[in-house]
Amino acid sequence: MTEPTPDDVLAPADVQRYTSGRLAADNPETQRLLSAGLAAARRFCGWHVAPVKQNQEVTLDGPGGKLLVLPTLALVELTSVEEDGVALDVDNDLRVSPRGLVQKRSGGLWCRHYGAVQVTMTHGYEEAPGFNAAVLSFVDRSSLAPSGGRANVIGPFQYPVEAMAAASAFSTVERSLLEQYRLESAP
Repeated sequence: MTEPTPDDVLAPADVQRYTSGRLAADNPETQRLLSAGLAAARRFCGWHVAPVKQNQEVTLDGPGGKLLVLPTLALVELTSVEEDGVALDVDNDLRVSPRGLVQKRSGGLWCRHYGAVQVTMTHGYEEAPGFNAAVLSFVDRSSLAPSGGRANVIGPFQYPVEAMAAASAFSTVERSLLEQYRLESAP
């Protein structure tokens, strides 16, 4: 069985509890489904969400405007910012929002070069109950049927019980839980 990494906010034991033992923690398929669920949820949200990542280094394109948007909604600490090879003084040169928005105190513009901004930050949620609920629901539903959910069968007819969001791996309920952790789409 693949062991969960410290990056995992959920473990196979959480899946076992959620499914009342239907999916065993020591079954490799449980870890595979959990890894797939976490990856899909993080891809949908646009960032890792939870747990808190210490001193993560990120390279960003320069936005060319007054606002630099970091890939997070839960900024704990902005340690360093380098723009086009020049280190900026985080405490004196920048205004920083806990939502991951950064402006220059001078009102100046960020460069517009690709890969020109390097950031080191600590970010993420210690706990993200909605995120966890959506991932566990996804894992449970994915394990039930080839169609990815509980089937309602009436005579020769079969249809899914959960409403699926259009063009999404997630049910409508799962998607609504994940929306609170989702980054806004870039223009």
